[in-house]
Amino acid sequence: MTLRRLPVPPGADAYLAFDKEAGQRAHGADGFIEEARRELGGDLHLVHRLDRITSGLLLLARGEEALRAAHDAWPTRVSKTYVALVRGVPSAAEGTIDYPVLEHRSGKPWLLERAVRAAYDPDRAARLLRGEGLSFVPPLPPPARSAVHPAGRPAITRWRLLATRGDDALVELSPETGRMHQLRVHLAAIGHPLLSDPLYDPAAGPSEPPPFLRAVRIVWEEPPGQSPGTAWIFEAPASEMMST
Repeated sequence: MTLRRLPVPPGADAYLAFDKEAGQRAHGADGFIEEARRELGGDLHLVHRLDRITSGLLLLARGEEALRAAHDAWPTRVSKTYVALVRGVPSAAEGTIDYPVLEHRSGKPWLLERAVRAAYDPDRAARLLRGEGLSFVPPLPPPARSAVHPAGRPAITRWRLLATRGDDALVELSPETGRMHQLRVHLAAIGHPLLSDPLYDPAAGPSEPPPFLRAVRIVWEEPPGQSPGTAWIFEAPASEMMST
């Protein structure tokens, strides 16, 4: 694996930015972070994660203090931008997707169980967790998947149409929350799944190109140690798919 370094803004010396290839895991024994640690030192930490199919901007912190600063800022002072090729062309130029997302993290199954038991009475929760169908209640997502579901946590994604690509469309995505597979689940929920998404595009076929979902920008407002009004902007280069 080749580590493709990206420039960082002045003052952001405690952070490293990379252009992750599609198909690379961000974490795990064979993941991006372990390769980065082998090449650049062990005191590196993922500030955030990208799905395996997602390419583009991935930010790492050097040291626990830098990691804590990023995690403190992430919910309120950091915005992220992605570009995706979706199936079909939306009828509007832009919009907001505001649907709760229920995550079924395979390594933390109790989180889903806790969410379901908090949302429903004991009998209905037990039946859902056994996989029984209930009227007017969507099924729970299988392990390593997420779904729009009343028992999920709030999730918001803003989107904007950039261009059409034949029968499909290139859209810009700005998530305001960070649920597992949020962008992919939200796109599927509005009828325009990520094209060829192996999990959430029911029409995906073997003859289609691989999914295109790319992280292109992170803006960090009021970063630590900087003058008021300062913003750090991290960017990944555009791809051929993004030219209009």
